[in-house]
Amino acid sequence: MRNVRTRLRFVPLAMLFAGGCASAKGRAESEVAAAERALAALPADAMKVVPERISPLTEAVNQGRDQLTKGDYAAASTSVREVPARAKLVADSLAPLKAALKAEMDTLAVTLPRNLAAIKAKLDTIAGSKRLPRGLDEQELQEAKDTYAAASAEWPEIQSSFQSGELASAMGRAHNLKARVSHSLLALGLVADERAWSNVTLPPS
Repeated sequence: MRNVRTRLRFVPLAMLFAGGCASAKGRAESEVAAAERALAALPADAMKVVPERISPLTEAVNQGRDQLTKGDYAAASTSVREVPARAKLVADSLAPLKAALKAEMDTLAVTLPRNLAAIKAKLDTIAGSKRLPRGLDEQELQEAKDTYAAASAEWPEIQSSFQSGELASAMGRAHNLKARVSHSLLALGLVADERAWSNVTLPPS
């Protein structure tokens, strides 16, 4: 009789445990589904504009989905809980960010060719001289020549990539190119600070 009473006493506990698992599973399924919807609702070009913000969200959803499959409901909920809010922040900031990237690229479209022209003019002057300017050695001169040649070929490619919608990757390449051109400007004794990359009046868009 005592064994029967003991077993009966554990029945409600087992039911309570089962109910808790079902509740945790349902909550996790709901939160994973909400995260998936939030990610799917992002503009199609978001990954090309802010990949560094989209990738963590995708990873979180994938992790949450995997944890849900394995029955780790609490971990699944934790993995995806912030995804909808973070996805909304990305969506809300996308338009102004694209506008800022376009403005920066428009400025570079003026300043980079202008600085390349300054490098070319300086190289031509040096070529017509019998000796190098003070502070410039042969290695730096060759690096400036190489940078000019590479930048002249690479810049149109960067512009084409940006215009095709690859904003993040194109801007990354543009920043790298800007740094290399700035180094050559400095080596040749030309203006290489922000004055070389600003003071631009852009035409009305």
